[in-house]
Amino acid sequence: MKRLPLLCATVLGIWSLCACKNDLDRVAVLEVPADGADRITTGAEYLYSDSGLVRNRVRAATIEEYNGDEPRTELSGGVELTFFNPDGSPNGVLTARKGSILQKEKRMQVDQQVVFTNARGEKLETEQLTWDQDSGKVHTDKPVKVTRANDIIFGQGLDATEDMAKYTVRKITGTVFIGAGDTLAPTKDLN
Repeated sequence: MKRLPLLCATVLGIWSLCACKNDLDRVAVLEVPADGADRITTGAEYLYSDSGLVRNRVRAATIEEYNGDEPRTELSGGVELTFFNPDGSPNGVLTARKGSILQKEKRMQVDQQVVFTNARGEKLETEQLTWDQDSGKVHTDKPVKVTRANDIIFGQGLDATEDMAKYTVRKITGTVFIGAGDTLAPTKDLN
């Protein structure tokens, strides 16, 4: 009878070894394609700083990073880019459904339902907007709608500073009320 427990333990050990095997078909399904993302992050937040100060923050539902000759970062499921003043206070917020960051070109492009609100509460709406990090400028050639305190400006294209403190709407349509201190007011040459 003493041999029965030893025989049972041996049979269980052999059975468990046989049950543990690699199914190569199942492993092949899990392989990542060569052109797939090198890293995927969900619910991500990235902070970008300059001289120890946080300058902007990017949040996205999904961030896919691709390395190689043309490194890029794809943002999807909703994107939020917040610009900060040197004192740390928010200076503008940009939201979109998706975007991409091209590291070598230091450029970010956002697409679909793009909304940019500056510190004065002025709101830009468009379908595509590009932010050039080196120049600190944002621009688009797509139709735009800018909502301000007293008016709504429509146009075809826009050029602005990254915080949208100053901007130029191209091919304006609609009625605009311009006050003396307005950012759209023409400047007089005093010479």
